[in-house]
Amino acid sequence: MSIHKGFQSGIGVVLSALLLLTGCGGKETSSAPNNENVYNNEPVTLTFYNHNAGILSQADLDALVAKPVKSKYPNIEVQYVSGTSLDKLITANQLPDVILTSNYYLHDLLQQNLGIDLNDRIKKQNIDMNALEPEAVNLLKKFGKNGEIYGIPYAMNYGVMAYNKDIFDKFAVPYPKDNMTWNEVMELARKVTRMDQGTQYIGLDIGDPQVLSRAYSLPVVDDKQEKAALTGDPYKKVFGLYDQLYTIPGIVDGNKKYTYGIDYFLKDQKLAMYPYWIANLTTRLPQLKEAGKDFNWDVVSFPSFDDKRGLGREIDFHMAMITPTSSNKDAAFAAIQTLINEEVQKSMNKGIRLTILKDQNLKKQFASETKLYEGKNLAGIFAVKPAPLPEATRYDTKMYSFLKEAAKAMVTENKDINTVLREADEKGNMHILEISKQ
Repeated sequence: MSIHKGFQSGIGVVLSALLLLTGCGGKETSSAPNNENVYNNEPVTLTFYNHNAGILSQADLDALVAKPVKSKYPNIEVQYVSGTSLDKLITANQLPDVILTSNYYLHDLLQQNLGIDLNDRIKKQNIDMNALEPEAVNLLKKFGKNGEIYGIPYAMNYGVMAYNKDIFDKFAVPYPKDNMTWNEVMELARKVTRMDQGTQYIGLDIGDPQVLSRAYSLPVVDDKQEKAALTGDPYKKVFGLYDQLYTIPGIVDGNKKYTYGIDYFLKDQKLAMYPYWIANLTTRLPQLKEAGKDFNWDVVSFPSFDDKRGLGREIDFHMAMITPTSSNKDAAFAAIQTLINEEVQKSMNKGIRLTILKDQNLKKQFASETKLYEGKNLAGIFAVKPAPLPEATRYDTKMYSFLKEAAKAMVTENKDINTVLREADEKGNMHILEISKQ
């Protein structure tokens, strides 16, 4: 486990103290004078932990954080925490100063009291949150019951649909376009799902049901009644698309395989269309070129539902949170606010992380220095707006697993949509009952 020694001694605080320092969701309380939030430029080493934000090494952290921070605050050093899990850090009372994560995980982190309210610091430093992607800020505010803001978003992620031009050319089928609906995509999938000279080409893999249910802004729980919400017409609509896909001859193979994944698209190159995240795609493209396996591919905007045209994949962004036990909160905030400086954002955006600034022209310059999207329809992915998300609950992760099981049952057990959704709903209610008894 790679943890700075100063970090270990500085946050040796028991969890009971953590709970005293934080209210529900970890709201920070203090009677200190107004200048407490101003970093005094004393030498400090800040520890950062990556919680599904794509920061995989000290080099990644240096590129994202250390470089811009050192230029403004030369006395701040950043240390990447590796070789351990967040659960182990909590148990050992060794929380980092900053957690880098995405909005998808924010609810669970707040349930563990791992964030503090940054509103006072945002106001004192005159940070203009209106310059950021509105949907990201609006979603962030939903996590604070009293207007708390638990992190600084620094990078956006957009849904995208990648497609293999070579496969479409092979079968003389027109390419996908921006602003397509899922029903239109299904028709294309039928045309390019073919066996050719002993090779089975797959027209489309959507992935797990939450890919579509979240893009359709569907909650998995009726929060007011504390009941699962996995049945009803909206879910039938989502699963109707999966039913269309699975009934295309060739999509499900003789061994009941029905999902294929990004490697089948990039490495095997037998998958014609694959909806994905632009950030995830961008990080994989260099490996494709290095392996000499580049092919004729392109991207279009994430497809929409026919009754929600113009909305793509759900809002997704990366953010930086300060932990309640950090003894370096002032320096930590100074560091993370640097990430949304306009010049820093412009520089970051030219690499592999999409700007959080709402400037559409800037978004179109994404990855320009990497040349990864040279000649590609990059601007097209912004033709749709991110779909809004329902409020997160502590049951979400388990509910999505029940939906995944439901989709599998359609393929492997030949069950109809109503049956698999009813079964998923029953499992969901049992899970909620079990959790409520704890």
